[in-house]
Amino acid sequence: MVNRVGIITLGGIGIGIGSFFVLQSASQAIPGAMDTSGNIVHNAEAFIAPASQTTYSPIRDFNIPEPQLHARSGILIDGNSHRVLFAKNPDQKLPIASITKLMTALVVLEDLDINQVYTVTAEDLNIDGNGADFTQGEQLRGTELMKIMLVKSSNDAASVFATSAYRDGVDFVGLMNQKAARLGMSSTHFSDPAGLNDAETYSTASDVGKLVRAAMQKEFLREVTETPWIDVPTLEGTVYHVINTNLLLSLLPDILLGKTGNTTGALGTMALAIAVDGENYLISVVLGSEDRFGETKKLIDWGKQAHTWN
Repeated sequence: MVNRVGIITLGGIGIGIGSFFVLQSASQAIPGAMDTSGNIVHNAEAFIAPASQTTYSPIRDFNIPEPQLHARSGILIDGNSHRVLFAKNPDQKLPIASITKLMTALVVLEDLDINQVYTVTAEDLNIDGNGADFTQGEQLRGTELMKIMLVKSSNDAASVFATSAYRDGVDFVGLMNQKAARLGMSSTHFSDPAGLNDAETYSTASDVGKLVRAAMQKEFLREVTETPWIDVPTLEGTVYHVINTNLLLSLLPDILLGKTGNTTGALGTMALAIAVDGENYLISVVLGSEDRFGETKKLIDWGKQAHTWN
């Protein structure tokens, strides 16, 4: 006679009780059982598998209503559990503007040499038409160049990284898209390192949340993006005083990482990670907003008020 595998679920006994998988009884052997590769194992011993640990944190207070978000898309995620706490059109493909530079930074850190000296070329200057951030021929170490790219949101700095890579035979934007695929950002495409091309560089709030989680793993990115201002020297001795485009640094305590964005097509965009209740943190993404800072603050404030962590 063939013995069958039974599944017993214990419910209603208390929080933390899950499912136990029982094969026959603990004292009997089961002929014809299979291992994890699908191979027959004779005289396999019965066993009881313990339930996996269930995470219930954070806990929602439903007496506090969800915020009204006027942005095209937005999402609020618990950083540790990856649970979505709020979402509006989270999978809508939209231009993300300079949030793109978080991916540029990841590619530089993982595929280029951040300590290398980078030279500004003519093609890197004034790429957005709003004035050049450097002078031709200037040289900066990668660490300093990245500070200007992330703090000031310099499009010229992003171009310097990509141009240098192309001169070395590296498809920089190709690496950005490969990295996006590895992170599971299946609705994302990059066409330039700065996020200026609204038609061909796009993502979703859900995908940007994955990008923020990846960026959070880089201590350098956390340190740079939470800096209100910084003085950055070139090898020639020029010092650039750059102010962070993230105005929330003066309004919200405990910001861990952030990146702003703004173009005509994308409108205002904002990606933010902020610490809450000890070792927990929230990820907020707002896309297509006329008030990116106000709506991001609204999401963060609601997340803190409507949830408790244990």
